[in-house]
Amino acid sequence: MPQINQLPFIFWSQLFWLAVVFGLIFFVIGRGMLPKIQGTVELRDAKIAEDLERAQAARSEAEATEAEWRARMDTARAEAARLAQQPRGVGLQPRFEFGGGGHVRNIGARAAGYSPERDRSDGRTAAFIRM
Repeated sequence: MPQINQLPFIFWSQLFWLAVVFGLIFFVIGRGMLPKIQGTVELRDAKIAEDLERAQAARSEAEATEAEWRARMDTARAEAARLAQQPRGVGLQPRFEFGGGGHVRNIGARAAGYSPERDRSDGRTAAFIRM
């Protein structure tokens, strides 16, 4: 085979050009492309760190909001339990005004401490006065 016969004559020149081309490629990648890649990686790391900080701040804010909501709910539950223990409407009569066309109008309540929002069992507000 003629290729094997000429190998001793061209081996050193091929090895030289291999080293030159490899060196050029190494230099171009090392000096031109690698710094750009490293800059992109550093920007990405900075962006990820910033996003994690913002996420942690949002989580802390959400936890604070939840704690505030839970405190309000506990207060509301305690108030509801206190109101549930009070007697409801003993000796009270509704006070309504009957208008034309069959309309009934609530004209208020004179009972001490009465709140219309407390007496909404059927979706309507009834006003009571003590007799």
